[in-house]
Amino acid sequence: MHPLRLLAAASVLIGSSVFAQAPGLRLFSPLGPNVTQLIDGQGTVVHTWPDLLTVSAHMEADGTLLRGMVAPGLTLPGTTGRLQRMGFDGTVTWDLIVHDATRWMHHDIEPMPNGNVLVIVADRLTPADAIANGRDPAKVSGVDWFPDAILEIQQTGPNAGQIVWEWHQHDHLVQDFDSTKASYGVVGDHPELLDINFPPTVVISNGDWNHANGITYDPHNDWIIISYRSQSEIYMIDHSTTSAEAAGHTGGLRGKGGDFLWRWGNPAAYRVPNARQKLNVQHDPQFIRDGHPGEGNITVFNNDASQGFMSSVIELELPVDANGSPFVDPATGEFGPFEPVWRFGESGFYSAFVSGAQRLENGNTLICSGQQGYLFEVTDVGQTVWSHQVPGGNFVFQAKDIQRRLWSDVKEIPVVGGPINFFHVFDTSLAGNNYLLLGSFSGATPGLPLTGGVNLPLNMDALVNAMLTLPNSPTFVNTLGVVDATGRADSTVIIPPGELFSALIGLELNFAHVVFDNFGTPIEVSNATSVTVIP
Repeated sequence: MHPLRLLAAASVLIGSSVFAQAPGLRLFSPLGPNVTQLIDGQGTVVHTWPDLLTVSAHMEADGTLLRGMVAPGLTLPGTTGRLQRMGFDGTVTWDLIVHDATRWMHHDIEPMPNGNVLVIVADRLTPADAIANGRDPAKVSGVDWFPDAILEIQQTGPNAGQIVWEWHQHDHLVQDFDSTKASYGVVGDHPELLDINFPPTVVISNGDWNHANGITYDPHNDWIIISYRSQSEIYMIDHSTTSAEAAGHTGGLRGKGGDFLWRWGNPAAYRVPNARQKLNVQHDPQFIRDGHPGEGNITVFNNDASQGFMSSVIELELPVDANGSPFVDPATGEFGPFEPVWRFGESGFYSAFVSGAQRLENGNTLICSGQQGYLFEVTDVGQTVWSHQVPGGNFVFQAKDIQRRLWSDVKEIPVVGGPINFFHVFDTSLAGNNYLLLGSFSGATPGLPLTGGVNLPLNMDALVNAMLTLPNSPTFVNTLGVVDATGRADSTVIIPPGELFSALIGLELNFAHVVFDNFGTPIEVSNATSVTVIP
């Protein structure tokens, strides 16, 4: 059938309300096999990236893999020390060591909309520093003291990065043990600060006081939330501060500098009497993304929800005042909410450490019970609609939902022309169906509506028309084909010399594919992948 007729066919998009399982791929790195992998809705591995040992793996908006990897010589549990970006084809575009004698990067990372990356680091201080900040000497052990910190790093070269913002926990302490120290105060009067003597023992390893294990960012409010396993709390920090303001108690949009705007999970940590502990050694707080049910709320994996070998996933609706700021309830002295707006927990999944959860666009929640190596998806009423057991008994730190089906090997194309190679990743259930790659130079929005409500993220123009009428030509190589048994296909667009001209420098070319069933009905559209024309 001619591609133009295929495009005009009536359509129903796979993943509509007919199916409870959300469409998409899942990204994770089992701790052991040294490979980061994508699996499809059938649990089939459809792509892998080699690694040394990855803890945290994310995919950035342009399809680049961003990883926190383990560098040699670090001894704290969860330490990584190496930040890496990698293209779909395995090309490393950034490889940065983030550890030295003064700090060690560990656990989670968070890509930001501006292209920078938030990383958790442990400041490597001494027991004498802890005592100088008011910790009881009887509660100090080991040769190091590791209060946590957050760095925002901007890539400045293939092996270089610049810290453009930072926050350190040791700047925001309170204690009622030693009145001679600057941090002395009434702990219950300062929920914006962390009691340096809580917990009384370091439970992970000597000096590993906070053991931060998760970080998330809200670009709308410029908020960061970080999770401390040892305190069984999650904390909100104002990122709108400068680094100097983040070291103090004033400044930023909320006027509180780097002090906590909100905390939740264990009110005993700030001396709320008779309050119930709600989190226990939790992981992976996440803001729910725009366009997803509960957007702006926070999900978190509560590892020992009952403190008796059962985990749960909860969703929190953040209470804010008229100015949009979280607040302490004046009657109780406790930060709300007092109960989650949603909770999922059942016997059969329990992970004492690692793990995470993510809200999906259709309202389901993807859960990673990491110690079990068990990934599954549940509906809002708790029905499991998909599951995957990672082979080999390997732990998984987190798993991520990936709404992407198309990658390119370059983000820029010279005005003199050249090849752009495309990598298609389909669900293996689509093997044997036809696909068609199209492109547009007039943007990806509002898109090209297809009959039946499917919207192809391209605009009709001369490039779309050329790729419709000349598929599999010397210029558009393998742009019309059949999805293979592994759910893969590759295409190439070759831009001949002289086809582009200098007035087009800075223009974005966008590409996307459509998949058709045997009757010519469109059943899936991919994301748009952009390539910019450069001198």
